[in-house]
Amino acid sequence: MKEALIVDLNGFITDVTLVDDNVSGIFPFYRELPARSTGEQPQKAVELIGYTIAVPVPEGLHLPKWDFGEERWVEGKPVSELLVLQKASKLAELKRLCTEAIEGTFTSSALGEEHVYSFDMEAQLNFQSTKELMNMHSNFTQTSWKTRDAGVLMHTKEQFTRLWLDGQMHKTNLIEKFRRLEKEMEHATSVDAVNSILW
Repeated sequence: MKEALIVDLNGFITDVTLVDDNVSGIFPFYRELPARSTGEQPQKAVELIGYTIAVPVPEGLHLPKWDFGEERWVEGKPVSELLVLQKASKLAELKRLCTEAIEGTFTSSALGEEHVYSFDMEAQLNFQSTKELMNMHSNFTQTSWKTRDAGVLMHTKEQFTRLWLDGQMHKTNLIEKFRRLEKEMEHATSVDAVNSILW
């Protein structure tokens, strides 16, 4: 057995039913109306109230609707509603990708040659607290810091300040990229235009 969908006369899904695995297609179903007496014999009447559709719904439809003319599933939500939904979905995606990029790694040449540093939330807090300690204590003139490519390396106060600035610029640049894409998305007037915006 497999699921088939019951739709109303407008093609919108109202219920789910089970059919044999080999059943495929569209099947009307009727409701019996109260018998009307027209003389000698009461006459039965039926009314078409919907269809059973044994055709899978394709992915990506927010509100599946059966198109009786084209005999296929189409999008039933109005274009304006779809645009609002897609913008909300795209905004959430951009926020997630921005956060992942910020909390990934950045490169810095604070030591003279380029190294890769972590910038997850723990690293960001450590950067900030170490910078504050260096500013508060004049005898705190160097610190060891772990790189992703060369292990733990010693940084002078000046080198660490440059490293901290590089980390802040890494974060600032990605936030600016997010804001630019967010503005582009806000001005988009179609679902395709929203979908074309990539991180």
